[in-house]
Amino acid sequence: MKRQRILLNLDLEPIIIKAMDAEEGYGWTFDFVCRVAEEYRKFLILCLEEPDEPVVPSGFIDDFWHLHILDTQKYAEDCEQYLGYMLHHFPYFGMRGEEDAHNLRQAWAGTLTLYASVFGEAAPADLWPKSNRCPNCGRRCERSNEVGASTVFDDRRPRLADMGLAA
Repeated sequence: MKRQRILLNLDLEPIIIKAMDAEEGYGWTFDFVCRVAEEYRKFLILCLEEPDEPVVPSGFIDDFWHLHILDTQKYAEDCEQYLGYMLHHFPYFGMRGEEDAHNLRQAWAGTLTLYASVFGEAAPADLWPKSNRCPNCGRRCERSNEVGASTVFDDRRPRLADMGLAA
């Protein structure tokens, strides 16, 4: 089962070390970063098991995800081995106007509900505080325009013209 493989076998040790580094990472304590890594694994499971739902990570999980992504070779290998596809990061959701911000709030509430449903308990409030940051689309990128795909997530990137600015 892929869920167990992610929980038990996904090697996040290099990312944990990076997160503890005060200059290159976040200066997190070992105990704290181990808790974040466990929640990151759960985030990946939500993305894997609910590919049609926009899954919004908390700020801590998103920060950890950024460190994983920065090790591009490991991230690509881990995505292929544990998810079977590249999990792309979409950092614009929620910042493209009020409707988009509303959709992000909806997706955040849906993520917390989904977490409780999948794992049988609420997400730890100290690691999943309300977030307005860099959410993931929660889907394989090629699925976003399929019939029946969630209408909450819009994968259009923002443009200066949308803000009334010229490049």
